[in-house]
Amino acid sequence: MATLKVMIDKQKMTREGVCPIVIKILHNKGRRVIQLPQRIMFEQWDLKRSMINEKFGTPEQRREWQRINYSIECEIMKLKKIILDCEASGINYSVEDIFEAYYHKTSRVPVFDYIREIITSLERVGKNGNSNVYKGTLGILRRFCGKENLTFEEVNYSFLRNFEAHLQERGCKINTISFYLRTIRSVFNRAIKDGIVSEDHYPFKKITIRKEKTVKRAIYKDEIAQIKNLDLSSMPHLEMARDIFLFSFYMRGMSFKDIAFLRVANIVGDRIYYSRQKTGQKLNIKLTDRAMEIIRKYNNLTDRKAFIFPIILFPGKNEFSQYKNSYRKINRRLKTVGSILGSRVPLTTYVARHSWASIAKRSGIPISVISEGLGHDSEKTTQIYLDSFENNVLDAANEMVTDI
Repeated sequence: MATLKVMIDKQKMTREGVCPIVIKILHNKGRRVIQLPQRIMFEQWDLKRSMINEKFGTPEQRREWQRINYSIECEIMKLKKIILDCEASGINYSVEDIFEAYYHKTSRVPVFDYIREIITSLERVGKNGNSNVYKGTLGILRRFCGKENLTFEEVNYSFLRNFEAHLQERGCKINTISFYLRTIRSVFNRAIKDGIVSEDHYPFKKITIRKEKTVKRAIYKDEIAQIKNLDLSSMPHLEMARDIFLFSFYMRGMSFKDIAFLRVANIVGDRIYYSRQKTGQKLNIKLTDRAMEIIRKYNNLTDRKAFIFPIILFPGKNEFSQYKNSYRKINRRLKTVGSILGSRVPLTTYVARHSWASIAKRSGIPISVISEGLGHDSEKTTQIYLDSFENNVLDAANEMVTDI
């Protein structure tokens, strides 16, 4: 009789130590592996009992481990039923027969449960930003279909077209619709890779995900100077928002998330050494006098473990939520600063990053240098940041060409 073994696949362990949970089927010297949607940290797996250690973590986490263990046991029972049916038939069978029967019986995989597993695995390794992307998509899918769950088969071409129409009726812009569709596509790609669903059920073969060119969010150097020279001493909240904007600009367009998580220990001599929160890429930037002046305004630099800026006020207590709340507040206040100046572009922390790149481009700095300065993996990403040649540049070029 075929045997089953639940284990974690250490060969597919991520850099963060997360492993997929698999069920190995062994029969007549044959072997097949079924990868389950659940993933777990290596140290959380009980090797002797072939299950997640339910004593690990907070009470809420322990309930989650119990739920996953129960889910694994359910899959084992399905496989045992298939094996017993094969044995009762009296016909020779192989691991392939078990494998195919399992996927035939479990083709109606719940999509929402699978997305929740993705969210859990991302949160476990601290990728809260990515997990929020899936949370948002899960929420809007549930509201659209009005059901507790969906199968992958139900998410077909017609479903996606109706979903797209629903988002349009709600007033969603093209890029917002593109965002949700690309997230659903990512779920399908993951599920196919995990062996959860067949490629036959992939609904994006005939779907074109449209994307609209966004309005560029860069301002000119003289506008940066106006922001710098604005007297906000009587409005400390606006002053801090302006200072964060300028610090980002002075530090090669450093992202707000990277600024939020900077610690005093990141300052070594006249440079800041840090890893990008988004990609983990290591960067170091020379501290200009203006950037250092802003730092000293908010920190005396005596505590090496302290955050540089008063953005995350309670270290160790849901720091990601604190960062997100501060991000929203800072951007609201920057819009107020922009209104005071009559800015043509709504100010946000992102405008500082885009402006650094665009001003560098106008100054004749090669895109390859700008790309490295921003910490981008490719110049293609940088090009998205850079504004197209302004109309006045194109108009001047056209006059030169057509001056006959």
